[in-house]
Amino acid sequence: MHTSPPRSLHASLVGSYRFCPLCGSPALSRERGFLECGACGHRDFNNPVTAVAVFITDESDRVLLIRRAREPGLGKWAPPGGFVDAGETLEHAAIREVIEETSVVPGELHYLGSFPNEYVYQGFSRPVCDVFFRGRVPSQQVRLAPGEASDARWLPATGVDPGSLAFDSMRRAYELFLCATLSA
Repeated sequence: MHTSPPRSLHASLVGSYRFCPLCGSPALSRERGFLECGACGHRDFNNPVTAVAVFITDESDRVLLIRRAREPGLGKWAPPGGFVDAGETLEHAAIREVIEETSVVPGELHYLGSFPNEYVYQGFSRPVCDVFFRGRVPSQQVRLAPGEASDARWLPATGVDPGSLAFDSMRRAYELFLCATLSA
């Protein structure tokens, strides 16, 4: 099933370019749905960046969520995660982000699914492909990274209010997580 993400009310980062990022020419066209420089021919399609997140459960089937300490989604709950760095696999990025944000080391990861998202930062919108995993750990003490999260909780896996999650992509992934958890 193909669904398109909602159109943003925020300015697209690529759409805000006044000059070609390659040659500096002001001869930019957006007529064909992408940025094209009339001087050097450079094209930018505003392709999505990739982010990962992990729904981690413990031996008591509780899920670990963090409360976001910054925008977007300030104060909302989220599974630990973040952006994939250049040269990283999705799995490596997921493990790195979980460890960075919580100090918890997730066990084997299982792919849940992916959903389009919009990430608004400093007034500009970027398309994102959010990739979700589930993982399992024995109960562990969580140590939060300063500036990443303001709180962390182990919650009953079936007791999370989807409306409390930071992004629509997370709410959709939580549904997949519940299906996978309840059928395991």
